[in-house]
Amino acid sequence: MEHTTTPDTAALAGWLHSWVTDEGAINGFHNHSVWGTNPFSFLDFTSGHTTFAGPAVGALAQALAQRPDERGVALLRRLLRYQSSEVQPDGQYQHIGFQVGESATSGLIHNAVGSLGMLLALRHAGHLLPDDDIAAVLKAVRANLDACEVYGGGRPGEDGTCNQEYARVWVKQLYTELSDDKSYVDQIPVDLAELVRLFHHRGVPDADSAGTFRTVRDRAEGGILEPAEYYGLMIVPLVLGYRAQGDPELLAEARRLCRHVARAAWTDDAGATRYHRYFYVQGERVLKTDTPMLIAGMGLTLYGIHEVLAEGPDAELEAFTEACLATYARYQTPAGYFASASGWHNEADIAPSTAWHAHDLMFLMARFGADEDFWDRVLAPRPRQSVLVSDRAFWAESGVHWCVRSPLTAGDLHLYGRKDSAHFTREFFAWTDRAPLPDELRYPGPPEFFVANDGIYRVDRGETTTDITAVGPLPYRGLL
Repeated sequence: MEHTTTPDTAALAGWLHSWVTDEGAINGFHNHSVWGTNPFSFLDFTSGHTTFAGPAVGALAQALAQRPDERGVALLRRLLRYQSSEVQPDGQYQHIGFQVGESATSGLIHNAVGSLGMLLALRHAGHLLPDDDIAAVLKAVRANLDACEVYGGGRPGEDGTCNQEYARVWVKQLYTELSDDKSYVDQIPVDLAELVRLFHHRGVPDADSAGTFRTVRDRAEGGILEPAEYYGLMIVPLVLGYRAQGDPELLAEARRLCRHVARAAWTDDAGATRYHRYFYVQGERVLKTDTPMLIAGMGLTLYGIHEVLAEGPDAELEAFTEACLATYARYQTPAGYFASASGWHNEADIAPSTAWHAHDLMFLMARFGADEDFWDRVLAPRPRQSVLVSDRAFWAESGVHWCVRSPLTAGDLHLYGRKDSAHFTREFFAWTDRAPLPDELRYPGPPEFFVANDGIYRVDRGETTTDITAVGPLPYRGLL
């Protein structure tokens, strides 16, 4: 089968839109395909909104700025209203647990990314929004920054996590640009310098590259450099700092971070360029691991590289970007979402999280923009069933229904949910004493697969029009 080298941005945006509720929440089964966890593994069963999907709001606003549309304006206002108003009593945003679900109610990164999505939306399409909407977003962001002073007093420090602290600086930068509040003007240059001092590490994988330790303790005792998909959170604030301060060393350091990711990449069994997982550094010893690693979720780092390339050409980074675009295209399903990961041989490879895909949409919109028929395609009905199957698990969605299941004899996954519901559940065997699956979560005619030595076979006789995509070591052989 011949594969295109350009992913379909509108198809991805349409899939993300299929998870947006009437209230403006972005629901999803929030798989973390770097850590290999999801709400099911924490027994949380949450499939509701997550702030980590915030970049989708910025991406849709960028499309709206390019292709104004009354339907798009209504959608954007709904998304902003929900995100800006869903706040905990302590001032942090609601729904910041991501793959842990609602079990987690604190965390700097998921507050920051929620703010970033809204601020990017104002940056792109603020001219299309009522003044009251803009004021509400800016008020919510400022209140959240104040609430997040519980993390290090609002400033980078030795107890912080690199990508999270950088994300907060990015929020400060955009908030300062878009509001009349200049409280953070003097802080930002100091924060950037401190982040470079605390976390950056030259020489991995070579002298022209720099990674960032995840924590100061990792630097002191030996530990990991940030996983590749987080580097956009560090790169973009450095580029924005360069634009504001004119310090060329900030841009040079951003380029070193880009090279760290580009030069550590590997090629998978399908011939696709992939991000490395992370490095472990202890003194002079440097250990690298590539897999298991995500596919969906490369977008924030690619967005950072895109921002660096806006400051001047770089043949190596341009070639790396093109290679990653081909990876997206190689692993995109007809429904628009990407394969999540490879190497886990469980649901982490196939269950698509709207949050990671939101990061990808952010980059793809910056790179390609929106075609003339963008909003028609995004808002169109989605009549076909979509299935992504691997050797150990498969994802299926049809209308509002979705499920994560195992092929016959390959495991014990029986997860069922709806795109319009904030909760999913696990179906138990009939011979247990557990309650049966609620009717509203029952998937209509789920497909069945048998994994044989030579490939994956479909064994049900479902009549729903279906697109089936296979990933992993075994090919799909068709209907038995």
